[in-house]
Amino acid sequence: MNSNLADFQGRFPATQWTVLGNTWTLRDTDQDATRVPLVMLPGAGGTGDTFYRAIDTLRERRRVISVSYPAVDDVNDLASGLLVVLAKAGIDQFDLFGSSLGGYLAQMCALREPSRVRRVMFANTFYDATWLQRKVPRDALLAKPAVEHLAGTLTQLRALPDDTAEKADFKRTMLHLVGTDQTAEMAKAALLAVLGANPLPKVDFPASKVAVLDAEDDPVVDAPTRSAMRVRYAGAAQFRLGTGGHYPALLNPSEFQAALLEHFRSE
Repeated sequence: MNSNLADFQGRFPATQWTVLGNTWTLRDTDQDATRVPLVMLPGAGGTGDTFYRAIDTLRERRRVISVSYPAVDDVNDLASGLLVVLAKAGIDQFDLFGSSLGGYLAQMCALREPSRVRRVMFANTFYDATWLQRKVPRDALLAKPAVEHLAGTLTQLRALPDDTAEKADFKRTMLHLVGTDQTAEMAKAALLAVLGANPLPKVDFPASKVAVLDAEDDPVVDAPTRSAMRVRYAGAAQFRLGTGGHYPALLNPSEFQAALLEHFRSE
């Protein structure tokens, strides 16, 4: 049990929005409609609450909205649903942060409705998922029961080391979220969405409005894929963390939060 995360969840109750037949979960720190929010999109593992430490820091300067995905296994449907749910929640303009799958979705949203997106940060992510699609056959995952996929994920999480405060927090947080707030069906669908993603064109924003963040020790997104993102957005702000793995929000919170504060410092 992660008591810090449970306290955060209690202070900022989640709201649910059903659009296009799917239920999305948003956690809003402010709900002041006059403020332009920073919308945070997680990866395939966990929910928007993986950002809980960063949100607690950012909320002093920004209205922050974290998003948790429904069990939708198509990235196009996820992007469409996200844009609709934000509009339904009265959010016409927003800054957008996305990690991993969320970084891919952030690119899709900026490409589809650029007038709504002011600034973006693409973190631990990709515009071409080929590196993962070669390793994980989508058809094999599609045939695997969601509970079996979840069981394998939980076994991996329980085996992770917890010899530092950051690693212990990561392990507690993920075990708190995966299989509970993120159901087996949601976890499987999110990974299927990545495995079905097609290469994206470049987001044609001014360089000052774009940032790329990654970690040198990311065990998920390989080095060539990380490099391709940096090259594609060569003129943008580049935050290259020495450590942080695939979840720097939890594994390197100080540098992660500093990067977000620098890029999204004001409304």
